[in-house]
Amino acid sequence: MDKPAVYPLRVFGAAVVAVRELSPHFRRITFAGADLAAFGVPGPRLDLRIKLLLPVPGHALLPLGGPGGRLDEGWYQEWLRRDQPGRGVIRSYTVRALRTAQDGAELDVDFVHHPTHDGVRAPASDWARAATAGTPIVIIGPNADAITADTPPSDTGIRWDPQGAGHVLLAGDETAVPAISSILEDLPPGVTGHAFLEVPDAHDVGTLTTASSVRVTWLPRSPADAARGELLLRAVNAAVETAQPPYSPQTYAWVAAEAGTVKSLRRHLVSQIGLGPRRSEFRAYWSLGKAGSGGNGTPVDPAAVTSSTH
Repeated sequence: MDKPAVYPLRVFGAAVVAVRELSPHFRRITFAGADLAAFGVPGPRLDLRIKLLLPVPGHALLPLGGPGGRLDEGWYQEWLRRDQPGRGVIRSYTVRALRTAQDGAELDVDFVHHPTHDGVRAPASDWARAATAGTPIVIIGPNADAITADTPPSDTGIRWDPQGAGHVLLAGDETAVPAISSILEDLPPGVTGHAFLEVPDAHDVGTLTTASSVRVTWLPRSPADAARGELLLRAVNAAVETAQPPYSPQTYAWVAAEAGTVKSLRRHLVSQIGLGPRRSEFRAYWSLGKAGSGGNGTPVDPAAVTSSTH
């Protein structure tokens, strides 16, 4: 009788070992710990996403996972049934770098600083702002000991799937900068296309490396005084109209940003170039007027929200 497959995700305990300010709106936090020796996926990480389990300030987290951090299918629904404050909050982030360390591994995560408006909090941004060396963290991510060649990449947190496409379009706001940066670093030579990154400020423009021929364009909202998402929509629309080689249904598109911006970009790309669902990945990383990751957050007072609560 075959042994049941081991669930591809597990819980990792770690702690902050370094904090680095990258720009006015980006902070890189490095985590380390013996558990992380079992973290990872075979091959490139691309847009590998993990979940961070963060405590409600002043309260301890209830333990999550079985022996060795084991998780089973349905763990998330079980977590949702827990009561606060012990349940904590979960937010999703991209792995920016992973290195072997003396005791396990080191993992970098880039956080976006979100301001607080009229009492509307951004739990992950608040946690990252207060984090110092020694701050503990609970990470939910791929279990290298459980992943096999038959494990679908999406089950490990990787959504990038160009299916051999040689022409790509990447577009995202500041919440997608870490993922787009990681994807570009892993793209092979010969891949063409565009990458558009909208960020809050000109000082947030970073330096990216890629072996591909993808053209990278940064779109700072300030000092241009542009509305959120405006520059991204304008740049993608212009690229679709003028790009050489032209965009076509064979282009692979990866888009992640605020939900309304993603909806507008999807509509335009589908109508203008006939982009299909198998040749694209559209991710609402956050929603204006909602607290939480993605498009399913909890509504808050719209008058109080002028920034992401990711």
